Amino acid sequence: MLSPVEKLIGKITRPLFQKIYNTTATWRENSQDINWEEKAKGLETQVNDLTVANANLKNLENENQKLREYLDFFSTTKTNHLLANVIAQENFLDANKYGQNVIIDKGTKNNLEPGLVVVNGQGIVVGKILEVQDTSAKICLLTNESCKLAVTVLNQNRTIGVTEGNLGLTVKLNFVGQTEKINLGDIITTSGLEKNIPTGLVVGRISQINNNQNDVWQNINVEPLVNFDNLGIVSIVMP
Repeated sequence: MLSPVEKLIGKITRPLFQKIYNTTATWRENSQDINWEEKAKGLETQVNDLTVANANLKNLENENQKLREYLDFFSTTKTNHLLANVIAQENFLDANKYGQNVIIDKGTKNNLEPGLVVVNGQGIVVGKILEVQDTSAKICLLTNESCKLAVTVLNQNRTIGVTEGNLGLTVKLNFVGQTEKINLGDIITTSGLEKNIPTGLVVGRISQINNNQNDVWQNINVEPLVNFDNLGIVSIVMP
């Protein structure tokens, strides 16, 4: 009784099954011709290319952010500035000397000279130019013993002093008498008493005071407000 039904179902489904079989057979033949190892290497190359492109985009985004900060700073100040790229960190692999000097890609051809002050995108002091070549210059960072700045404490008396790097780690404030009232958190700025360095550039804030009444000067530490590990672009304040 079911035989006619089975024949009818077979007649209807046979072309469909034949088409499916032919399609899978063609796919099997094509897959045997594909070099999967070579294809995997090609995909790996594409992934690496996309990774590099993504890294470049992030670097450009970071650089654009820094440039926007400088544009904002330049728009609020009347001093002349020269932008420069940080191209090297001196003694990068020496833990005892790391973080004291950086090299920039501007030099005497750009009218740079030793003693000019260097700031970041917010106008906060990074350091001073120490040595100059034709197309490069060495900047001693605030934490370098060679970096000394005439500064003013923004307290009631506008106390003046001199900052000096301490072993590449901290910054000291020297020549502040015991009678001067200094408080933790007081902001330090350039005093304008040095040639070619304007007044009012932020240097840091008072972070520690260790007084000994038998000493002539107070023992004061200053916390820089700059991240020295993130200096891709800097600005030199020109005379």
